[in-house]
Amino acid sequence: MLYLSLSSLFAYSFSPSRLLIRILTYGIHLLLLNLAFQHDSSFSIISMNFTFLLTAILLSLLQSATGSRNKTIHLYDELRKKHYELDETRKRLVEFSHQVEAAAQSKERERISRQLHDDIGHRLIRVKMMMEAAIQIIPTDFPRGYEIMLQVRDQVSGSMDDMRNTVKRMRPTTSLKDEYAIDRLLENIGRETGIHTKLMIEGTPIPLYPSIQIVLYKNVQEALTNAIRHGEATSVEVFIQYGNDELCMFVSNNGPIEGIPDPNSRQLGMGLSGMEERTQLIGGTVDIQWEYPYTVVTRLPVYARNDII
Repeated sequence: MLYLSLSSLFAYSFSPSRLLIRILTYGIHLLLLNLAFQHDSSFSIISMNFTFLLTAILLSLLQSATGSRNKTIHLYDELRKKHYELDETRKRLVEFSHQVEAAAQSKERERISRQLHDDIGHRLIRVKMMMEAAIQIIPTDFPRGYEIMLQVRDQVSGSMDDMRNTVKRMRPTTSLKDEYAIDRLLENIGRETGIHTKLMIEGTPIPLYPSIQIVLYKNVQEALTNAIRHGEATSVEVFIQYGNDELCMFVSNNGPIEGIPDPNSRQLGMGLSGMEERTQLIGGTVDIQWEYPYTVVTRLPVYARNDII
């Protein structure tokens, strides 16, 4: 009778019914067993109850383990499905990035070819015509011919500069960090213009996202242009301060304040507007300190990164 009772216990222990219904069934089953064994000895009744309860507990644990295993298998299948979806998405993103890169390269080649044709090509044609005119004028009017040759020299020098800049843009860069290096920008500006440049860094530099690197570089470039063109500066200092969650960059120059145009003027205003727009795109701000020394302050939220794919 105990065997038959335990067999039925196995049957409804693994039924899909709710836990409360199974507990109620356990109680009724145990009550009926005690009524059936009420005339037996106390040891038999205690043994029967102990065996029944122990079996019920073990079956509940087994059912719980089975349910956990099924959930684990289901979760594993879901994760594997998500993995395949992410892998497919990654492949599409890589393909899309290659298409964007190819389109950008094609557009850049088209722009360079147009520049070579429109600027350098036309300038060379003009140089040829001026040289032919000089050849005809020099025998009869040497000063006038000599002046034309000087103009030819200037035209050739400008063409060489344009060609050199075009080749420099066509040359592939080693990395984004090298392409948008502020120290290299300051070095080139100092060498080309003769002004004194200085870069100072405070805090622990951390790897930055490309968008932050580009914004910092562009803002320094614009501030340098304003300092040289409008402020007549002879010295420019760039101070970069790394904080826990913010990066501050101060670009100061020693130009006279009265030499700086009104900030609402069209020329300077367009430069500052461009700085503000690209900085706000990544959650930063641009402030101007109009007192001496004139300073452009860029504040950006930064997030450390280990790698970017």
